[in-house]
Amino acid sequence: MRDYAVELPICLDHDLYMAGWNGAISPYPDMNLKQKAMQSLRAAFMKKFMDSPKETADSRALALFLQINEQCLQFKPGAASSTESEAIALGEAKDFLYRLFHTEDQTSGNLRRLTLAEVSRRFSLGNGANIGSYSTDFLSKIGTSRLSATNQRLHKLYLQAISCDPLWSSVESTRSKFRETDVVQGSRLSFVPKTTEISRTICTEPVLNMLFQKGIASVLEELLRGSCGIDLSIQPDKNRLLAQLGSVDGRFGTIDLSSASDSMSTSLVTEFFPKHVLDMLELTRSPITTLPGGTSVELHMISSMGNAFTFPLQTIFFTSLVYGAYRALSIKFERPFRHSLGNFAVFGDDIICVREAYGLTCRLLSLCGFSVNIDKSFNEGPFRESCGHDYFHGHNVRGVYIKTLRTSSDKYSAINRLNRWSAKWEVPLPTVISSLLRGERLLPVPFDEMDDCGIKVPLSFIEKRKVSKYTGGVIYRFLYKQPDSHDVTDVELKPPKLRGWVNNPSAVLLAALAGTLRSGKATTRSSERSRARLRTRSSSRWDWIPSDHAEMREFGERWKSFIELNLTFYKV
Repeated sequence: MRDYAVELPICLDHDLYMAGWNGAISPYPDMNLKQKAMQSLRAAFMKKFMDSPKETADSRALALFLQINEQCLQFKPGAASSTESEAIALGEAKDFLYRLFHTEDQTSGNLRRLTLAEVSRRFSLGNGANIGSYSTDFLSKIGTSRLSATNQRLHKLYLQAISCDPLWSSVESTRSKFRETDVVQGSRLSFVPKTTEISRTICTEPVLNMLFQKGIASVLEELLRGSCGIDLSIQPDKNRLLAQLGSVDGRFGTIDLSSASDSMSTSLVTEFFPKHVLDMLELTRSPITTLPGGTSVELHMISSMGNAFTFPLQTIFFTSLVYGAYRALSIKFERPFRHSLGNFAVFGDDIICVREAYGLTCRLLSLCGFSVNIDKSFNEGPFRESCGHDYFHGHNVRGVYIKTLRTSSDKYSAINRLNRWSAKWEVPLPTVISSLLRGERLLPVPFDEMDDCGIKVPLSFIEKRKVSKYTGGVIYRFLYKQPDSHDVTDVELKPPKLRGWVNNPSAVLLAALAGTLRSGKATTRSSERSRARLRTRSSSRWDWIPSDHAEMREFGERWKSFIELNLTFYKV
C-alpha cells in the first residue's frame, strides 16, 4: 500500500524547487507573492491528511476534550484581575447581550426575544446521527424514532408545542403507538478524523434535544441578522473581504481561537447572558456525555461540537466582546448592513476587529476562558487569514489541503484543485500530479463538473471525441456517488427499507412539507463504503467557467496550458 504521507511531499518539493522555491518554511522580508504561495502550499499540503492517523489520535483528542471541560469547571468569571478598560468592556458586552435578547414594547414593556413559542415555531432536524433515531433522515427521526431526550420536560413541551398542529399531532400519535420515548443521560461522544496527529471530538445529541436546539439556533441566527448585521449564510464572504483589507493596509486584525466550541463554560453564560436565555440553553443542552468506553462525564461547557446552537451562540458572544472593546476604546461600532462590510466581522471563532482594538479584544477573550491561537491570529505585517482564505498583500495565497486519498474520487478532487492552483501561480506540478494519477484511469470531464467526478481538462486536450447525435455535445463518462435514498411515495404498498421503519404516512407528508424529501425519496447520509459508479452524459459548453469560479476567468487560458504541462504523459 502506498504511503502518500511520505511520497507526495517529496514529489511536491521537487516541483516547487524546479519552480524556484527556496524551501523557506516561514515568511521573510521581501518575500514575493509567488514565493509566499509556494510556501503556503507546502505548509498546507498534507497538514490535514487523515488516511493514516496515529494510534494516539483519538486518545489525544479525548485528553484535550477532558482538559477543556475541566478548565470550564475551574473558570470563575471576574476572578482574573482586569484593568479599568477591560472592566468597562466586559460591562458593555453584558449590556449588549441584555439588549439583544430583550425588546421594548409600548404596551407590554420589556419582552424576551428567546421564548419557547419562538423556538417551537422553528423546529427542525439535520441529517446527522441522533440518539434514539434509527436513521439520519428527518422522516425517521420525527416519525419512527424513540424521541430520546435528557429530561421528561422536553417531551411534555414538545407535545404542548405540536398540539395546535393537526399534522404534527398525527405524526406523534402514530409514532407513539410503535415507539416509546426514552429519557437518557445526555450526549454520546465519538471521534471523527481531523489530522494525522489528532482526531476531532463530536457529541451526538438526543433527538428531542436536537429538535429544540435547532429551533434555538434559528432564533439566534435571526437576532444576529436583525441586531448585529451578521447573516451567517453570507458572513464568510464579509470576513474574507475585511481580512483582505487588513492584509493591504493593516486596518484590521484577524483572531482565531483554539477549541472554541468546547470552551464556553456554563459559569460564563450564567455571568453574561440574561437568565431566561440561560434557562433555555440549560433545558435543551446535554448535561452529561458518555465516552466511548462507557464512562459518563459531567459537562461544564454550555455546549459542544454536535449541539445545534453552539455556532450561533459563539458568534453572538464574540460579537458582544468586540462591541465591548470598541465602546471601551471609544471606537465607533459599525454594523454590517446588507452588502456593506461594517468595521468588524464574526463568524464562529473567526473574529476580525480594527487594529486598535485587537489587543483588548484578545485580552477579553482570555478573561472569558478562551485561548487565542497565536499561530493563526494576525495584527501586524501583510498576512491575514479568515474563513478559509489566506491573504498576503491582498492576494489569496491559500494552499491546497489534501485530506484523504482513499478513493478515485478523492484523487480526482486533489488533482483538479492542484491544477487550478498551478495555473493561478504559474507553478507546474507534473511530478505530484503524475504520482496521484498513477494507477487511476484518466476521466476527462468539463470544467463545470464536480471536482470529484473526473479530471477537468480543456476540450482541446481530448483528441478523440464522441458527439451526441441528440444534443451535439461531447459525450464523457464521470464518477457518480449514488446517495442512499429510499422511496416513500407509497409506504402502504411499498414500505421503504429504512432501518426501524414503522408505517407513519403523516410523517411522510410532514417530511415533504419540511422540504426534506427529494423526488419522493428520503435521503440518508451516505456511508464511506458507498461506491461511486461510472455514468455517461454530454456537454455542449465544455470550456465554460461558472460564475462561482470568477477568479479562474482571469487565467482560464493559462489553465489550459498548465493542464498540458501537468498531464504531460497523458492524452485522451
